[in-house]
Amino acid sequence: MKKYVLSLALVGASLLGASELKYQEFDGFKSPESIFVDKNSVYVSNVGEKLEPLAKDNDGFISKLDKNGKVLEHKFISNLNAPKGMMEVANTLYMVDIDVVRGFDLKSKKEVFNLPIKGAIFLNAIEKLNDDTLLVSDTGTGLVLKVDLKAKKYDELLKLDIAKFGGPNGLYLDRKNDKLFIAGYHPDGASGGVVMSYDLKDKKLSVIKNEKEAYDGIVPYENALLVSSWGENLNGVIYRLEDDKALKLDLPSIKGPADIFIEGDTLWIPKMVEGKILKVKLKN
Repeated sequence: MKKYVLSLALVGASLLGASELKYQEFDGFKSPESIFVDKNSVYVSNVGEKLEPLAKDNDGFISKLDKNGKVLEHKFISNLNAPKGMMEVANTLYMVDIDVVRGFDLKSKKEVFNLPIKGAIFLNAIEKLNDDTLLVSDTGTGLVLKVDLKAKKYDELLKLDIAKFGGPNGLYLDRKNDKLFIAGYHPDGASGGVVMSYDLKDKKLSVIKNEKEAYDGIVPYENALLVSSWGENLNGVIYRLEDDKALKLDLPSIKGPADIFIEGDTLWIPKMVEGKILKVKLKN
């Protein structure tokens, strides 16, 4: 583990008003894609030894850490293929694994839910609509699906035009305003996507950030959104989107900032290409 200090800076501007932030770096992971934090623990999904997010090679796993970043169990759940987004519901940790939604009891670690998604290519993120329903993105097909946990069925919520918006990657649901925020990522890895919102009531899709990039994770913070992007030449960034402005965290090199997680004033960032994760304090 390493400790550092960083700054918050405006994109394309000076460091005027920048405030120092502290972060810690933890290594030893295998292509970490997503982080999920509950009351007591931190879970990290590891795609595997090689960064092959679509490989059914059975070398993916979930690591369990404490809130200080100490690894409690490196392979807490193993024998997965390429696990990505996670969500906990009623003591079950759900995750997407290429083309399957899986759930594991957090006490016994036994698999208690397995739902193959027909035609899925690149299941990526999970968001909770309610205790019975998950929203799942498929970056490869452009679909966001509603998964009924009790009936073990799913249906389509929306389908994005991948060429125009990118495929849906990260998801954040604003339950108060019935809006689903989506980070777009083109499955070709180069063409880019946009950041958008989808109104669950009137079914309207609105673009928030139209500069095309390889956006990945998206979380709320204060009155803003934090969005990760793989950037150009693996020079990853974390944007803060607020009032039509794009701010970014002045972080050290982040190669592959994937599915981020926010807990209070703490931002967890997987550095997928580097096999590391960052724990960033947004306020001192």
